[in-house]
Amino acid sequence: MDGLPVAREIRLCKTKPLAPPFHKHIARGKLTGGKWEKGDKVVVYRITDTDPDGPVLVTEDTLIHFDEE
Repeated sequence: MDGLPVAREIRLCKTKPLAPPFHKHIARGKLTGGKWEKGDKVVVYRITDTDPDGPVLVTEDTLIHFDEE
């Protein structure tokens, strides 16, 4: 993706508190290779922060943090 910064880190929080843990694996697969930004939803998670800020490209090297809020 032309000119899009690669995400160093991305943080997500659950939108459904009772969602099973295997959704983390599904979310990782959907995030990788895509353009994402704060507020976007993936599976049962919402992106709460990206490093750097703004739209980013998530790669296999991106650290993905899942908050349990």
